[in-house]
Amino acid sequence: MCLVQLVQQEAFPKELKALFTNEPVHRGSKLRWFNPVLTKAGIIRIGGRLANSSIPEETKHPMVIPGNHKFSKLLASSYHKTLLHAGPQLLLNSIRLRFWPLEGRNLCRLTTHRCLMCYRAKPKLQQQFMAQLPAPRITAARPFTTTGVDYFGPVYIHQGYRKGSTKAYVAVFICFCTKAVHLELVSDLSTARFIQALRRFTARRGKCSDIYSDNGTNFVGARNSIAELLRNLRDRNHHEAIQEECSNNGITWHFNPPAAPHFGGLWEAAVRSAKKHLLRVLGNSSVSYEDFTTLLAQVEGCLNSRPLTQLSDDPTDLQPLTPAHFLVGSSLQALPDKNYNSVPANRLSHWQLIQQQLQHFWRRWHTEYLSQLQARVKNWQPAVNIEPGRLVIIVDENQPPMKWKLARIHQIHPGDGGVVRVVTLRTSTGYLTRPVTKICLLPLPSTDEEKTSNQP
Repeated sequence: MCLVQLVQQEAFPKELKALFTNEPVHRGSKLRWFNPVLTKAGIIRIGGRLANSSIPEETKHPMVIPGNHKFSKLLASSYHKTLLHAGPQLLLNSIRLRFWPLEGRNLCRLTTHRCLMCYRAKPKLQQQFMAQLPAPRITAARPFTTTGVDYFGPVYIHQGYRKGSTKAYVAVFICFCTKAVHLELVSDLSTARFIQALRRFTARRGKCSDIYSDNGTNFVGARNSIAELLRNLRDRNHHEAIQEECSNNGITWHFNPPAAPHFGGLWEAAVRSAKKHLLRVLGNSSVSYEDFTTLLAQVEGCLNSRPLTQLSDDPTDLQPLTPAHFLVGSSLQALPDKNYNSVPANRLSHWQLIQQQLQHFWRRWHTEYLSQLQARVKNWQPAVNIEPGRLVIIVDENQPPMKWKLARIHQIHPGDGGVVRVVTLRTSTGYLTRPVTKICLLPLPSTDEEKTSNQP
């Protein structure tokens, strides 16, 4: 008895009994569409409508096999490797020249999907459920209380006649709450130059409570310098008043995971907008330091004049809310004022009128801007369950997919709601921390394959 007969006896006992007595198969059978016939060797074949064709008999009447049987999966895997990792359609057509697997399309798609070589040639990047907005994005606060920072460049500064041009960079500071932008020209990427840019920024925009940035070396150095300064000032030998002042003015720095630019989408969008204005004005030309500083101030004004809410066609509507509304009318060290929204204007002083106008901007921010942040414009599917021990591929934009390294998830770092967005990976050379969007989960083997692999 051949292997196909054993498979068919296991999968189609009722059909074999009916065909042996020359009766039609029952109405609920999967073979009812194919007019099955039973050969003298005891094998079920497709009757079909190609009896008058000149093709070989085994192609006109292929042997029927169940699509979910282990034999069918092994057969499809063998054909897939023989055909040099063919796609589902070619794989199915090649199998049907001799065998007719029921639900063959699903079988071939599953075989191709679970093939490690095919997956590595075209890996699927992992996308996780979009997270909740952080509290600084949706909490009213003084502009630049919580700030994101990034660099772009290089830009070229003209030094003078016959002196050529030198490279410089632009530091972009963006407010989490109001999306207000501040631009600073920096001569290089050193820590000292960034600290100077940070001091210029805080002198004009006020001190920040939190700063978020990518994991760049210049930002790491700036954080370390500030921490060392605060440690020196908070020494036990210093006066308690100095300790209290430093703790009130200290800056808390937050770093995104390595290779995770999408974690800083807020300042990445500001960088793109600033570069767009500069490229359209300058192109590839270089200007003097004074000209470039002036141009940056004008670009900053354009970015702070962009509307935060959707514009209306109604001419009677109010002026659109912009980041510039929150950058005027208040001192950098201003204290919270009394709520003047319900007080008539004729009972307020000039200063109170200004404060009422500023509070009106914040009321519009609550009613018009916050509601636009409700929808998840992408990654709205349910969260993917990621567990330690899974084998993954690490995305490397500088290499073709077939050369991306394999790794195993060593530790997961759940975020809000228990959704895993960052993982620690164990590779052949050590441990790496990567966001979920920079890994590709290898397809898990089926239950039958796991049992086969566990057998000695």
